[in-house]
Amino acid sequence: MEVGKIAAVVLISLLGGVATRPARAADPIQQPLYTEFFTDAALRVDLVHSGTRGKEIFGIEEIVAEPMWPGTRTYLIDTIGFGKYRFRVFDHATGREIFSQGYCTLMGEWMTTPESATGVWRSMSEPIRMPYPKAAITLAIELRDAKKGTFKELQRLDIDPTAYDVRREKKYAFETEDLINGASDPAHMLDIVIVPDGYTAEEVPKMAADAKRFAEAFFTFSPFDRNKDKIAVRLVKAISKESGPDEPRKGIFRNTVVDTTFDTFRAPRYLTTSNMKALREVAALVPYDTIFVMVNASRYGGGGVFNSFSIFTSDTEYSEYVMIHEFGHGFGALADEYFDAATGTDVDVFYEKGAEPWEPNITAATRRKDIKWGHLISSDVPIPTPDLDKYDGVVGLFEGAGYRAKGLFRSTRDSKMFHKGLLPFGPVSEAAIEEMIQYYTDAEVGQ
Repeated sequence: MEVGKIAAVVLISLLGGVATRPARAADPIQQPLYTEFFTDAALRVDLVHSGTRGKEIFGIEEIVAEPMWPGTRTYLIDTIGFGKYRFRVFDHATGREIFSQGYCTLMGEWMTTPESATGVWRSMSEPIRMPYPKAAITLAIELRDAKKGTFKELQRLDIDPTAYDVRREKKYAFETEDLINGASDPAHMLDIVIVPDGYTAEEVPKMAADAKRFAEAFFTFSPFDRNKDKIAVRLVKAISKESGPDEPRKGIFRNTVVDTTFDTFRAPRYLTTSNMKALREVAALVPYDTIFVMVNASRYGGGGVFNSFSIFTSDTEYSEYVMIHEFGHGFGALADEYFDAATGTDVDVFYEKGAEPWEPNITAATRRKDIKWGHLISSDVPIPTPDLDKYDGVVGLFEGAGYRAKGLFRSTRDSKMFHKGLLPFGPVSEAAIEEMIQYYTDAEVGQ
């Protein structure tokens, strides 16, 4: 199938390729010039991700043009290196890398469940998005090797953005509302969209009030309070046919816009959606870099997947905490620091023994020079650090993190990623979030 005729989907390689080291902010990367390779629009590639334990493959369901690229125009090659997966974009004519981004997926999490080890195959929608290329591209999808920390290429797909079958119409026509800094230039802001789910037409006033309440609460937490001038929040008034999310254990299934559901991977409080295509369609009605899904429910629960979504419910005692905690996952790439709750996944697969987690806030290292935040630990703080009151608020190396009581460590005794309540993220997690904010906002249009 020839590039230039239709939006070609060509399998170049599968489960092969050369491992490459994930880029870090200090790496001397020669960033491409945005205006040389991209327009002001965005290109969304709606993948279907299929697999079973140890095997995975990607196919393209649809290629979609979106009206605006609101993301960074400076750091086109990912300088941070977070994520279980990474996609890289190459100019087809020259082979030059022109864009990359790390991410995680719900399908990637399912691959760590006991079910996936039985030979069962499953598929989920998995959109990825990039600035709109001016010419044909090659898309490479990569998986991180947990033990080595490097990426291995899974598959390549050739795409022609000028093809006649690139979809350009909108699927939804919901009203939108600017909540915080909505009139700002998206190219210089971290743009957050709130997508409501499980709000009926009669509940639009509640939806608007809930969104305003959470948008304001968001900026009472650090480090968002001191970065308010860099962050925009917008609401898409997405209307569902029925109120509330699915609750499969109770036999409750509701018709909602983005199909949120409790009981993900049999974990009762894990609230997610696998309908990522619908979620991205709704989100694209406004400029967005990251997505909050606000679910109309009074049950405790939520979920966050890096560069996919951050989901919380609207009406519990801990809703504000869950909102911020899940944003730590969905935006900040933070790991859970607790170790005493069921997740529905096989922990030995989720975090392989002997492997250093890629997330910035947990580690398997025990030598100061190898600890990601070792430079922040005072010389008088013991390593590992005892779980004693005297070390509250102190940066150290506290055992227990990432669903493991032994062998994984967190940086503070307590934090927003460890325990529910109005706690700080802690210096290490805040630094990671600040780095992500910098990534999206420290840019000049066209350089």
